Amino acid sequence: MATTVPDLPTSVSNGGLTTRKAPDQRKEALGRAVQRQVSLGARVESQADYQAILVTGHRPNRLLRLVTLGFWGGEHRTSVSVDESGNTNLQKLSR
Repeated sequence: MATTVPDLPTSVSNGGLTTRKAPDQRKEALGRAVQRQVSLGARVESQADYQAILVTGHRPNRLLRLVTLGFWGGEHRTSVSVDESGNTNLQKLSR
């Protein structure tokens, strides 16, 4: 006689069990996070189902970059992702 084993939760958080979110729920969570960052002035550089790369700041012109040796201003990139549990993560990316 065959028995089936139920799916186990993907992670444990604060002593409680966290289950996987449906793909549509994860995409909606990413959309909300991206929308929030865009409202704060970010631009979307690229976006996939569960991750987006956002850019803030402006690209300096060549003369300014030369004079300041590339240390002035510039663009900054941030990765926004949603894990299987539906948690949104923001991570600053190196230059």
